[in-house]
Amino acid sequence: MTMDQAQATELKANFDRDGFVILRKFVPEVQLNEIRQRAEVAISKKPNSGGMFTNITKGLEKVDDYFADLLMNGAHVPILEMLMGRKPEPTTASFFTKDKNSEEVHPHSDALDGGVIWVAIDETNKENGCLHFLKGSHLREDEFTHLKAHEATDLADHPDLVEVAMNRGDIVFFKATTVHCSGPNHSGTTRRGFNCFYVGDPFKGKGKQDFTTEEWAAIKKKKLKLAGKSSA
Repeated sequence: MTMDQAQATELKANFDRDGFVILRKFVPEVQLNEIRQRAEVAISKKPNSGGMFTNITKGLEKVDDYFADLLMNGAHVPILEMLMGRKPEPTTASFFTKDKNSEEVHPHSDALDGGVIWVAIDETNKENGCLHFLKGSHLREDEFTHLKAHEATDLADHPDLVEVAMNRGDIVFFKATTVHCSGPNHSGTTRRGFNCFYVGDPFKGKGKQDFTTEEWAAIKKKKLKLAGKSSA
């Protein structure tokens, strides 16, 4: 995808303001099919690695080098770098298969600062559990620290809630600290998505001796939250 300076400037301004942006028809059909096919093979080797959420398989990059390359060098990486204003630090690649009404991810933000991309493998809409974002919530992090992906919080009437319906091949870029969620799938069909998460490891090279007792307890809590992240 080519983008001129004016388009890039506008995209970054929207990202900084809202905490997310969508690019339509970003991933070509051939690549969508390869992602799906390779993910299905990886899931057969690494099932249910999404913690409390049974429809998520994380760590695809550890099973198939194709996903490691996408995580590191995919066409989305330079755009995410432009949006974030720094080089993204890869964390993991994941696949989402939402086909159960119970697989609802409640409003939450992820544990650490960074960027996330989410690619629609299938069309997503309100009926099959598309993503929703709380516009601008990344600018008010303290207001939403109590939210947890596995605990219900009703934000349906919040004025900043945005429903993000996507077509196959669309991609959404968002800040990890932007509040997001996805509802249950009532459609009777499968809603699949591919995700790359970029927060690196801010604690790399540091140990308990580098922090106060209170700081270390907070770090352990953040790591646990990160391990259970969903990104819907």
